[in-house]
Amino acid sequence: MQTKVKICGMTDAATIQTAIDHKVDYLGFVFYQKSPRNLTPKQATLLTKNIPSHINKVAVLVNETDQFIEYIKNDFDTFQLHGDEDLNRVKELKKKYNKKIIKAIKVTDENSAKKFQQFEDEVDMFLFDSPAMEKSAKFNWQILQNLKITKPYLIAGSININNVDEVLKYNPYGIDVSGGVEKNRGIKCGDKIIKFLDKVKT
Repeated sequence: MQTKVKICGMTDAATIQTAIDHKVDYLGFVFYQKSPRNLTPKQATLLTKNIPSHINKVAVLVNETDQFIEYIKNDFDTFQLHGDEDLNRVKELKKKYNKKIIKAIKVTDENSAKKFQQFEDEVDMFLFDSPAMEKSAKFNWQILQNLKITKPYLIAGSININNVDEVLKYNPYGIDVSGGVEKNRGIKCGDKIIKFLDKVKT
């Protein structure tokens, strides 16, 4: 099966269309005030309204309130929980909003990676990332080889066109890229998106 690609932190219509044209599978939109990729609900509505239904629209949330989620829920297929959400919170969100759930697991070593086990019955997918949250750091991807992960998972953390072949050796369900396809922090580069997607998808 071909590796899926999620591009996270989309902020403009032109690079969204470029990603669509080059067979992206998931597009991520960040709602986190400390991020240079942060969006308002209104911006997100405008950016997501013309995305084809076969591409999964992901809202990246960090310890977000239900009050805020109400504003954005109709624009997204999936909620990516990138904060300290515990199992009860995951269950609560899944039941209330009936969305697919991606739970981010911040990996420093094998023990931290094993945190996925407590969520395995409730989530649809995992995202294994460095603990740096958008600071472009990577973890030892080999750690994942030692874990019995039954759900699909994405690998993130400083992935770019120069090291993506190394990640692909571990046969993840998918790859999550953000800074690796940017020209400046928070600003996506159409040319880098094309080269990255064409490399993974061919």
